[in-house]
Amino acid sequence: MQAIKESFLYTIYLNLIAWCSAQWSRSAVVRWFISQRQTPSHGFGDRILAAWRRGFRALGLDRLLEGSIFLHPAIFAGAAVVVAPLLPTMVCLGLVCASFFALCLRLGVSEETPESTPLDKYAVLFAGVYLYAMATSTSRQGSLFPALLTALFVLFFLALTKCSLEKRVRLLVGLMMLTGVLVTAYGVYQMLFPSRFQSAWLDDDMFSDITFRVYSTLENPNVLGEYYLLILPLTGAMILTAGSWKKRLLSGAAFVIMTAGLVLTYSRGCYLGLLFAVMVFLVLMDRRFLILGIVAVVLSPLYLPETVLTRFTSIGDLNDSSTSYRVFIWMGTLEMLKDYWFTGIGPGETAFNTVYPRYAYNAVTAPHSHNLFLQVVCDTGICGLIVLVLALVCYYRMMFTAMHRETDRQAMLFQIAGVAAVSGFLVQSMTDYTFYNYRVLLLFWAVLGLSVLFTRMGTPREETP
Repeated sequence: MQAIKESFLYTIYLNLIAWCSAQWSRSAVVRWFISQRQTPSHGFGDRILAAWRRGFRALGLDRLLEGSIFLHPAIFAGAAVVVAPLLPTMVCLGLVCASFFALCLRLGVSEETPESTPLDKYAVLFAGVYLYAMATSTSRQGSLFPALLTALFVLFFLALTKCSLEKRVRLLVGLMMLTGVLVTAYGVYQMLFPSRFQSAWLDDDMFSDITFRVYSTLENPNVLGEYYLLILPLTGAMILTAGSWKKRLLSGAAFVIMTAGLVLTYSRGCYLGLLFAVMVFLVLMDRRFLILGIVAVVLSPLYLPETVLTRFTSIGDLNDSSTSYRVFIWMGTLEMLKDYWFTGIGPGETAFNTVYPRYAYNAVTAPHSHNLFLQVVCDTGICGLIVLVLALVCYYRMMFTAMHRETDRQAMLFQIAGVAAVSGFLVQSMTDYTFYNYRVLLLFWAVLGLSVLFTRMGTPREETP
């Protein structure tokens, strides 16, 4: 090893990497990307807040609500995030509404001024686009509930970032990790007793050795895999920032258990998403992991189970019914969007099935387009896609700016974990409509909110003009 480090080629390699890094960091695009400014929390919103508080005091509500649990929105917001994978959508909706209600009461009786973020306006715009799409839908009645639910779950991002959870964010992630273990335990129970559960989502001709795909509490193995993509990077940050070996071992055990759960979903898109999330996490933590990652991919046939390798190597094989099914749906959706690209057809499965069958290839029916970005255009037209892309660009700018200025290693690791989780989720979103399950939609925007809280955990370095 010492001989390699002292070799002429290794010296050239190091100098080349250093030169590329210097050119990259000096580029105008990179400098713009890591210079996101925090949105000032003053102006028209402050005047509304002041009027709200005057009304509370005039009615004596500040004294009436003293000691009430409804002055603690963090309880309801945290509960919504923790129990989302376990409980029905309507229970999650109740907790989300309770968190909004409690936040309004809290702002009425306290002197706190909630800190705004650059992403706030895009969350409001995205929710507004869905509500407008409901009014212009091809099936207004069918789009009513999906649009309202989507808007509320997107706006939950605001409640989560405004209820002073910064000091308890590690506890919240720890509870989410515990929930992930419980979800996996139920999935393992399904694997041990498959005859008691629905067995579907398999191509028996190509994957006869796979007899059951775990879906646990989330009704579909792909949806379960999407949930793991959001929680596993956060668990990785818990491992690396644990204060003792006991906590590190517990977090490590949770990570292994949930990774096994993801493997048992046999979701190829989620496998790719996890690989990408791991790569993003390691490279942002230390660029030298890029070489290690390449080596790990090259050697993967030596250590991955045969069933997993079979699923990987079948990606792109049109003989696989799942792959051909998606390709036909994408083709039909693109044909449909030639006529509806500007306004969309409206949110929800009812609106989609009202129009899509006229454009379907090979008479392939589906509840959605199996691609997040295509489906957003179907739901809301091109305006929804533009807002979503701008929201993601804003998110990455905000996170990379925070990481560039961060001086606290633990806070930076959690920020990296948030970016890795969102990135892995977006990779899976290329092959599936990842907002189809409303609880996963809620968790995605919750992870965006947690990422904002991660940027407030540490001590950012002040930038010189």
